Amino acid sequence: MNMDYEKLVQNLKKRGYHAYFCKDSSAAKTLVMEQLLKGVSSIGKGGSATLRECGIWDALLEQDARTDDERMELFSTTLYNAQGKDPDIALKKGMTAEAYICSTNAMTERGTLINIDGVGNRVGAMIYGPQKVILVVGRNKIFPDFESAWDHLKNVTCPKHSLHGSGKSACAKAGKCVNCDNEDRMCRVTSIMDRALPDREYHIVIVDEDLGY
Repeated sequence: MNMDYEKLVQNLKKRGYHAYFCKDSSAAKTLVMEQLLKGVSSIGKGGSATLRECGIWDALLEQDARTDDERMELFSTTLYNAQGKDPDIALKKGMTAEAYICSTNAMTERGTLINIDGVGNRVGAMIYGPQKVILVVGRNKIFPDFESAWDHLKNVTCPKHSLHGSGKSACAKAGKCVNCDNEDRMCRVTSIMDRALPDREYHIVIVDEDLGY
């Protein structure tokens, strides 16, 4: 698909977002770590294969491990689990951090953000909490319209996400949405953002690479 990135960036700006285009993961990582997060002292992170693949996750870990005044404290369930800490604390602190970073599950070319969550912390922090929200989005998550974005979410994103998690959901086993209603269902919370919310900073970084799923 030939993507008109300039038009996409302009559409996002019209909806109240700060939008950027990066040619690759390296450029996106530099933009996020050296500009968008400059001076930030605490950050929450939502689960994101995108952040791992583009190197931002490792950079955040390095910042959290610093012992000087430049340290940026990271609230992440993955980090807290690895450190033997209660991951629920990371979820709650992430909601009140200075900034929050994740990806979006899908985006339309007009600039609508669509997300599905199993716990609700990621979509919750995107909507209310941290003053600054940063979304890193690969080209594979951008779709012409809501219908194609929703189809990808239900039949690609959710099954793959569940497979990398418990793997017990019906969609993980079937490889597509089967409209299940069991306790392992990951499609519990759906959010659709048509515009940036007032009095908050939203930064959307578009990357010309396939990132996440």
